Amino acid sequence: MYALATWLAGVLAAVGLGAVSPAGSALRSSLGLSAGALAWATSSITAVSALLGIPAAWWVRRFGAERSLSWGLFVMSVAALGSAAAGSWGLLLGSRIAEGVGYLLVFVAGPVVLTRMTQGGIRAAALALWGTCVPTGLAIAAATGGALASWWTWNQWLALTAVGPLIMAAVLTAVLPKLPRTAVRCAHREAGAWNGALRLGVAYGSLSLVGVAVVMVLPPFLTEHRRATPAVTGTVMAVVCLGSTLGGLAASWLLRRGLALSSLVLLGALMPVACLPAFSAEFPLAVSGGAATLVLVVDGLLISAVFAAVPASVSSPEQVDVANGILNQLGSVGVLLGPPLFGLVIAAAGWGAVAAATLVFGGLGTVLLLTTARTSATVSDSAAGVSQSPDAPDGMDMRKGSDPLGKSADVGKPHFTRP
Repeated sequence: MYALATWLAGVLAAVGLGAVSPAGSALRSSLGLSAGALAWATSSITAVSALLGIPAAWWVRRFGAERSLSWGLFVMSVAALGSAAAGSWGLLLGSRIAEGVGYLLVFVAGPVVLTRMTQGGIRAAALALWGTCVPTGLAIAAATGGALASWWTWNQWLALTAVGPLIMAAVLTAVLPKLPRTAVRCAHREAGAWNGALRLGVAYGSLSLVGVAVVMVLPPFLTEHRRATPAVTGTVMAVVCLGSTLGGLAASWLLRRGLALSSLVLLGALMPVACLPAFSAEFPLAVSGGAATLVLVVDGLLISAVFAAVPASVSSPEQVDVANGILNQLGSVGVLLGPPLFGLVIAAAGWGAVAAATLVFGGLGTVLLLTTARTSATVSDSAAGVSQSPDAPDGMDMRKGSDPLGKSADVGKPHFTRP
């Protein structure tokens, strides 16, 4: 129940991330916004994460993960109401930036809560499931916001997005057990402790860059070079975007059943290969759409694998907070850089270069994830002994010693007891 409630919190936060896009036309008309101003309002949440991911992680460490999760949802709810009441671009942007602070707290604290409340194969599956929060939330925002666009005003829609986080903040406050706060060390005493987390952060940023770039450049390719109608393009994009969620769910299912994380990483080789038919006019549209969906399925699977690998990338439980901050900051940088970088590549070398760009950035993410997984698995082979963790609910066994997070269960070959 704890894992499901925490995952739902992440999904509702991601709904707020995508809330502006369905109301974009109405917002521009009502507030007299340019396309650039609307883009700033849309991406400001991601920009906050790109700037403040690591500082937010230190704050989560001091304040407590479960409290940060609830407060992050509360801040998002209040800020969403501010966006709904905004009468100018400045107020809208300010509200979205505040919402970005709450969003960042949720996405740093959420994986920490999951890590401390689960263990073994269940932990790996729960963290992989966390990787589906963003695509699931964005899909819900697009579908619900689009359906309500002809019936509700943009103010009503944005106000509606404030309800879910507020309710979920109250639920989590009631149901989540209070977790012990981890000791806060001076930064210089932890120098060199973040190598694994930094590798995962760059991997996450590279994979996020590929995923968002493919989603952004595929619609103009379909309409301009495949002569697809807007309706057909919209249908193809809906299926393609769903692929990321399916990939994350597949990763969670496979890790729960004991598959080694390094086995999942090898699927990354499929992404640049699938980009060839996806961005080629020589193939039927159904084949191109299916190939693009495969790119997002693998990308979503690898992103979920990144989250599953976080506990094993650090040497002590108090480092998980900052590791997730690193992931969010570098991942958000990738999201911001992806579309313009791919746009430059396409302008210089044509649509066929999408596969080459995917090979470079997707390959970087895949290699870094693979090396982190193998390094962590090697280290965990020497771990032994089981004790009761003070961070877990009653009855949860965790490995003792310097690695109470149970590395071998997360990255090498997850161990678990079937129900």
